[in-house]
Amino acid sequence: MTEKTMTNTQHSENNESQSYSDSRVDAIAAVSLILIVVATAVFWVSGQ
Repeated sequence: MTEKTMTNTQHSENNESQSYSDSRVDAIAAVSLILIVVATAVFWVSGQ
């Protein structure tokens, strides 16, 4: 393997792991927002 090929392979692996990490962070953020909205709605309705 040449140095350029190794570099491209390393970049590809880094992009895949970063993409997986970004997806995981997005999923956690989405679930957190849903939980906040549900908790707010329950609190609001229980106070009525």
